[in-house]
Amino acid sequence: MTLLALLLMAGGVKTQAQEYVPMIQEGNEWYTLDAIVCKDTEGHYNTLVNWLSGDTLINEVRYTKVMETLNGEGTPYQVALLREEDGKVWETYNGNSEILLYDFTANVGDSLVCGYGDYFVLDSISIEQIGGVDRKKFWFGLEYDFTGEPYAMETWIEGIGSDLGLLYCGSYYFCGGYYRALCFHQDGELIWQNPEYDACVITSVEEINDKVISVYPNPAMEKVTIDGVEAAEVQVYNALGQVVNTMRGTNEISVADLPQGVYLVRIKDAEGRVFTEKVAVKR
Repeated sequence: MTLLALLLMAGGVKTQAQEYVPMIQEGNEWYTLDAIVCKDTEGHYNTLVNWLSGDTLINEVRYTKVMETLNGEGTPYQVALLREEDGKVWETYNGNSEILLYDFTANVGDSLVCGYGDYFVLDSISIEQIGGVDRKKFWFGLEYDFTGEPYAMETWIEGIGSDLGLLYCGSYYFCGGYYRALCFHQDGELIWQNPEYDACVITSVEEINDKVISVYPNPAMEKVTIDGVEAAEVQVYNALGQVVNTMRGTNEISVADLPQGVYLVRIKDAEGRVFTEKVAVKR
């Protein structure tokens, strides 16, 4: 078991970062995997590239523009306006209403609304040095895998944002799929990269599944078997993007209690790599 896991199990790391690291800084750039897997589709895998581009004044409040392109190509377009004050980051689209996107002043045990999502309880705070700077890391839905390693439903990193992507805290797809932060750059320098992925730009499932894996039988009635990797954790998502089954330390997935339909299977192997497969359940 790692030192981090032991500290988190003891109730959270009490060390304080040296000083607050703001998210809104010139030269910041975020890369987010946008994976849409809906029923009866083959799925779409794209990379959203966000960066900060100038300020605007709305109702005497100053916001910073967030621009976006798909896969780093095409004409940039504005997707949000952000402002940051006293460790909190607010988001709006037109200045008429705001949501609290991040609150880095929160304490362990606090209940927060993550973006447009549900209330999450802050389980623990650790300190990690990223890009040569000590940053707070917030853990929501903290659990441990069969090796004792900690993992969470979602994490935030001070100055970088959610591991779901800059604007996607607490997000989920209505028909399946997910967002994942891939990389964070500052002034063109890579500061942080998601350890589950090898690239900052992903446009196809083949770029995620660079190992040969198979899930069989497919369609299935009782169980399916994962071949090609050692599965550390397996999560099964329905067409609404809800987790309907979670297994750890096994390559066999029970689908006996699931209704007929198409499901997304997210496989995390013993090396921390992530793979996704679709499985049809037949009744």
